[in-house]
Amino acid sequence: MSSPSKTNNSSNSSRLTAMAQLEKAARKLTLYSRALREQLTRLREEVIAEKQAVLTSEDDVSESTARLQEIEELMAKLQLDIDTLSVLPSSRDDGNLAARRQELEELEEERQEELELLAHIRAMLQMHQNAHSKMQRMIATLTKELHRVRQREETVVLAALRSRMVKGEEDLLREALQTARDQGFRMKRAADAGDQPAVLKHAAEVLRELRTSLLSPKKYYQLYMQVMDELRHFESYVEEQQQAGASMRVLYERVQSSGNVLPRLYLLVTVGSVYIKSREAPARDVLTDLVEMTKGVQYPLRGLFLRHYLSLSVRDKLPDTGSVYEQSGGGTVSDAINFLLQNLRETNQLWIRLQHQKIGTSRPLPVREKERMELRLLVGTSLVRLSQMEGVTSSVYAEQVLPRLLDDVVLACKDAMAQQYLMDCIIQVFPDEFHLQNLNKFLEALEKLQPHVDVTVILTALLERLTKFREAQGTLLSVDQQEAGADEQTKFEHEQQEGLKVFQQLMATTSKLLLQSSRYIVGKGEPPSEGDSGETHLASVLHFFVTFATFTLAWLGKSSKNRNPDTIAALQQVVSGCLTLLRERTAWRVDKDKQKRQLMVSQLESLALTLLRALTIQDLMQVPVLRELLALMPWQGAWKDVALAWIRVLLARHERVHTEQQMDFLLQILAPLVRDDPSELQSPPPATATATEAGKGKEAETFEAEQQTLAKIVHLVTNDDLDVKFRVFSVARRAFLQSGVFRIRFTLVPLIYQSLTLARDLAAHSKEKSQTQGQEITAETEPTASTGHTKTFATTPREVLQFVHEMVTALASKQDALSVSCVHLFLQCALVADGCAFEAVAYEFITQAFIVYEDQITLAREQWRALELMVSSLRATHNLSSANYEVLATKTTQYAARLFKKNEQALMVLNCAHLFWHPSQQDGKRVRECLQRSLRIADSIKDTTSNQVPLFLEILEAYLYFFEAQTPEVTQNYLSGLLALVKDHLENMEHGHMRREGEFRYRAIVRYMDSLDISDVVLSTSPSSR
Repeated sequence: MSSPSKTNNSSNSSRLTAMAQLEKAARKLTLYSRALREQLTRLREEVIAEKQAVLTSEDDVSESTARLQEIEELMAKLQLDIDTLSVLPSSRDDGNLAARRQELEELEEERQEELELLAHIRAMLQMHQNAHSKMQRMIATLTKELHRVRQREETVVLAALRSRMVKGEEDLLREALQTARDQGFRMKRAADAGDQPAVLKHAAEVLRELRTSLLSPKKYYQLYMQVMDELRHFESYVEEQQQAGASMRVLYERVQSSGNVLPRLYLLVTVGSVYIKSREAPARDVLTDLVEMTKGVQYPLRGLFLRHYLSLSVRDKLPDTGSVYEQSGGGTVSDAINFLLQNLRETNQLWIRLQHQKIGTSRPLPVREKERMELRLLVGTSLVRLSQMEGVTSSVYAEQVLPRLLDDVVLACKDAMAQQYLMDCIIQVFPDEFHLQNLNKFLEALEKLQPHVDVTVILTALLERLTKFREAQGTLLSVDQQEAGADEQTKFEHEQQEGLKVFQQLMATTSKLLLQSSRYIVGKGEPPSEGDSGETHLASVLHFFVTFATFTLAWLGKSSKNRNPDTIAALQQVVSGCLTLLRERTAWRVDKDKQKRQLMVSQLESLALTLLRALTIQDLMQVPVLRELLALMPWQGAWKDVALAWIRVLLARHERVHTEQQMDFLLQILAPLVRDDPSELQSPPPATATATEAGKGKEAETFEAEQQTLAKIVHLVTNDDLDVKFRVFSVARRAFLQSGVFRIRFTLVPLIYQSLTLARDLAAHSKEKSQTQGQEITAETEPTASTGHTKTFATTPREVLQFVHEMVTALASKQDALSVSCVHLFLQCALVADGCAFEAVAYEFITQAFIVYEDQITLAREQWRALELMVSSLRATHNLSSANYEVLATKTTQYAARLFKKNEQALMVLNCAHLFWHPSQQDGKRVRECLQRSLRIADSIKDTTSNQVPLFLEILEAYLYFFEAQTPEVTQNYLSGLLALVKDHLENMEHGHMRREGEFRYRAIVRYMDSLDISDVVLSTSPSSR
């Protein structure tokens, strides 16, 4: 145990040690607090500087925000240090430690102030950012509005300038026309006076008006026509001078002294045409001189009209075969061809340069292109005259015309518009035989055209001409074949082979230009850029394939009788080519421009209808790409229209469906009529179905008309093999039952009736087979009298009736609105089953009709109609047993007695009396009961006498009918009593139309009974009219 002194010493030493540690910690704390104060001072200065920068500058907001985040991090670090210091011992008695703690608290307060200042600065920065974003949005809005205002101002200014331009052009044109008329009048007056120099002077003045460059092509053309009217008078004057003996050579040289080149050349051409006509010089020399001299005018618009005038002036003066200008060294056909081709080449060059020439005031490029296109007829004049020359035979065309025309004119110009127009002109002006003989050269030239040329337009024009040529040739052949016989038929087959060759050439070119190149593939599915005519070209491509299909049918045989075996394969290639191109171009299907989509779809529709109208169902089954083509069309749009049109075609040409494969294919093509769009199965019912359910509106009428058209295809089914026919009906039923409740009311009914006809045919065949087999057994000694073997069918009438029963049951369960029709259908099936001697089946059908009547028919009118059908159908049966028939007849009578209206009860019970006087089931007692019950019901009607008398007359006629039918229970006493009853009621009726009608019927009955000589019945005269 230690002593107290030792304990005190140890506690003192430990206290001294602790004090030393505290003093050491205090010194460290003092140094650290001084460092913290310096750091806070720097941070305060940085915050103040950053705040000033934010307030004075609107830029670098993000940098300031980042810097503030750094300061905030430093503040957080400082807080951590202060928190660390705050855990030091606070129980020290030394005054320095308390001072240090106070300093730390002051530092904490300053840090809180700095944090509040920092939060304030961050809020200001956020406000600055929001204001900056709002300002940016306002600037963007103002920029757009300014752009729209500028566009409107530019539009107004351009419209005003255009109006001034038009007004200025009209003033210039009016002035030029007046000058031309004035100078023309002076020219004619000088011609009358015989003053040749004055005539030439005034003619030049007239032509000088054509030197203007301030008129648009349209206005220039009007001026040109006026000048040509005046120039014809000058030409007449020159011809008169020539006839008077004047030298055309001298005049030809004299007009060349005119001062301006354009009037001089017009005068030169006019005199030159008369010079050629006079034959004072060879036509070849004059033509060569004229075509060279006209090179002097290189201004596009003026030169274009000048060369047009040249071609018109000399068109009937060319050295053609058989022409007077060819004789005596005037020239040859080659000279005329050279002249026309040279003039065409120069005219084409001027037409191309027209797009770059400033005419009048400046115009936008589309306007200039449109004006240039309107002048294209001026270019084709020489080409038209070249095609009219007698000397241009097929050999000359192939050797001299076409090669130079393609190489020197078309391919040399390098202009897309010119190339397209000239190629189209070549197709239109030259004979079809020339095109067929030189098809390879023409198609090779197509491959060398400029990329922007729409070759499909050219190919379409070529195919249309060749199609018309073939159709005309085929018509002549069909008329002559009856007389020419086998030789012409052989020629026809040879032409078919030529047609296949032509098709192969065209298909190869199509593959190169459309399918294997990127000419019509803009971005492979991406929409074309602005200004690109890719979509327009694609529409023309589809039109080309439509024309190509028509061409194929015309050249390879349209009718199934004369169709070449390769026709189907050729059509398959055409449609496949079209689909191949469309797979590369899918943007049109999602194009926002509805008009473009409709244009594309209309071309697809035309292609599909071309095949459907020309080929039979069996042939179409060999073109599997047809279904893919139809899938590109809108389900409830073009595809449905195609389906309806095809049904009308099938009905018009009385085409038949023979096999289940044909029916299945037919229903696939008619899919939009058979069922709803599979892609919209999860959506609400289609508008047509909704409208049909409502029973109102034009959509309902349209839907009903479409389904009625579809139902007609059932009547196209025919086959001598009744087993196959039944399988065809099974295919149709499977498709119709899947079509929905709104369609089966139209489609199942005709199928039911056709199936009932099939059941009758099978029953008749079975009966005929039994009779045939009986005859063969009895005629054992006469083998030659055998009628042969009768085919046995696996399908039985009972199976067909079960087949029909399922359809009628489906119709009855899904269409309450067709309850009466379903009753009628069940009764019709019962009659067929009764005719086939299937009593149990017939009884079942009639029972089903009764069930439909009880469960679904509630309206009085429908009940009346259904009971009429039941009564008439029961009376038409022949093979029901007595017990079954009595049950059914009694049930029908009970239904009649429960009708709502008394008069209807009386009449229907009266009708039911006939059920008990059936040829095979006669029960006079039940007849009398029905008659008496009807009379009681009629007598219970207490409204007015006018309502009872017609019923009494009906009952009287029924009594008379059964009395005449020798029904024992209907005696003369009943007739006598009824006559008296009717007479009394007639006498009590008010005068009017109803009484007169009743008296008329009463007298007719009395006269008829007189004719029967019923002596025991007291027949009184008819009541007198009061």
